[in-house]
Amino acid sequence: MNHSDLGRNEKMTAFAGSVASFRLPRWEQIPTLGLYMDQVVTVIEKALSPVLGYNGEAFITSSMINNYVKLGIVGKPEKKKYSREHIAGLIVITVLKQSLAIGDVRLGIDTVVSGGDRGASYDSFCDYVERALHTVAEGLLQSEENAEVRFAFASQDSMITMAACSFAAKIFAAKMLSVIREDEENTRD
Repeated sequence: MNHSDLGRNEKMTAFAGSVASFRLPRWEQIPTLGLYMDQVVTVIEKALSPVLGYNGEAFITSSMINNYVKLGIVGKPEKKKYSREHIAGLIVITVLKQSLAIGDVRLGIDTVVSGGDRGASYDSFCDYVERALHTVAEGLLQSEENAEVRFAFASQDSMITMAACSFAAKIFAAKMLSVIREDEENTRD
């Protein structure tokens, strides 16, 4: 094992540790008063930067939000102010767009809030996201006990395994959305 492998292990362990304790803001924690665009971007960055801010690239911008509004994925703000519903929706969009095509995100959101109670649906979404992140993070942290496994986690094979699992999960999520879309079309006919 060379020094760069140790650096990788330490970086991945630190990241896994922060992800293992990651929590999305729940419905009741999202501001209720209307926020302006720059405030919305700040709230979403703060909420998601522990898991999406690792490469320094912007994962949410005012231009993105404006595009989501134009595409009808997010409702229009009222007097340039965004509500709790907007912010929760933008958090869901930002998460879903990491693995779904932007065209499928609207259906993904509709699926998330299909129960009617937006707050409970959003909180449930947060639970699912956290469980998935925590499962992967805990797997990495538990491997810390075994140096051989720990080295494998920082290896290229581990990266390929995780990328392949991500691909598989994305394919199944896309297929589920396709089935939902098909069912909705058949119901309308």
